[in-house]
Amino acid sequence: MRILLILIFGVLLAPVARAQPASPDPAPFLERCEAGEGFACSYAHGLLQRADRTYWLTDEGVNLMLRSCSLGSDGACWLFERINEPNPYDDVRYDRDRYLPVARAGCANRSSMACWQAAGLLEDGSEAERLEGLALANRSCERGFNDGCAREADILASLGRDPLPAQREACYGNRPGRMRKQEDCAAACAADDAMACHELALMYHRGRDGAQTMRRDADRARELFVQACELGLEEACRD
Repeated sequence: MRILLILIFGVLLAPVARAQPASPDPAPFLERCEAGEGFACSYAHGLLQRADRTYWLTDEGVNLMLRSCSLGSDGACWLFERINEPNPYDDVRYDRDRYLPVARAGCANRSSMACWQAAGLLEDGSEAERLEGLALANRSCERGFNDGCAREADILASLGRDPLPAQREACYGNRPGRMRKQEDCAAACAADDAMACHELALMYHRGRDGAQTMRRDADRARELFVQACELGLEEACRD
């Protein structure tokens, strides 16, 4: 009898357990978005996306995320670096005339990712554009975003300036992104930077360069651990 009751209650309660909580009404967040709150734009986008999985494919969805990015929401700016097929953001991200003002605005509103993205749209331009890109990448780097430091190093090199300080920050800064840092770490390690040698050793040991995969090489990892240890980094000695 007890088993029968358990089975009956289990059947009756199962739909309740599976029920998803109702989503909040996106309207108040859309109003706050219009009033200039970047996170509200992103949150409204998420609610609308939950209701309609194809929402992000629409012009309305793209424009809402663009506004969120321009208002300084790092998460919204980051979506323009996602890799999806089909990807409506591709047309926006590589449309320099359309997206550069968005990224500039987001940077001015303290989005380190927007600063990095704006710099990326400028790094292959004229010297004046590269100088602007350098300032934006530096702003991203100073806010702790490694990708900003990596882009700063690239632009410095293109301008014939010393990229090493930026390469150090790119190698072991405090907020990793998606750009590869292997070359930055190698350059800093070659300048006897123990921490950079250690970071490079970890890359070879784990087969990962930040968010990117790379070829594992245990022998090279050991050489770099030894080098970092001899340069005085105790952690490398333990590794």
